[in-house]
Amino acid sequence: MMISFNSMGDVKKHLESLKTLSVLEPEDYALEGKIADIIAGERGEMKFTQIRKFFGHIKKIETVELKGRENNDPVDPRGFYPLMPELAYSYGRGLITRDFYEVMKICLSSNKIKTVVDFKRFVNLLTAVIAYHKKREMDKKGGVSHVKQ
Repeated sequence: MMISFNSMGDVKKHLESLKTLSVLEPEDYALEGKIADIIAGERGEMKFTQIRKFFGHIKKIETVELKGRENNDPVDPRGFYPLMPELAYSYGRGLITRDFYEVMKICLSSNKIKTVVDFKRFVNLLTAVIAYHKKREMDKKGGVSHVKQ
């Protein structure tokens, strides 16, 4: 059953209610108007380069530390903890929003990522946020009427 999300508050409550991120259903985060789209919409003046930089760290963990591991293999969350001061610094400098900081905090530091599959779902969520962020940037510019070749 798809869940309705009307605000960032709904998104945070839902993420907090999950035992782990792997139980987050794709229809609840990937579709337009759902979690990733709402996070992207609440970005305020958040810089795309900051999200991309953070995403780069996450992808490095995925490709280096989790390579070749099975979905149910445990993940040591202490590997993510160094990302929190980086996010706090970005928030403190006004480069990311409080909402984005809080959502990442829920995902990274509240025991939501216990296995490889939990981490993969987190990567999928962040990938969707980046995609909707780019879409919103294009919408803000008025969209593209043709594709360059």
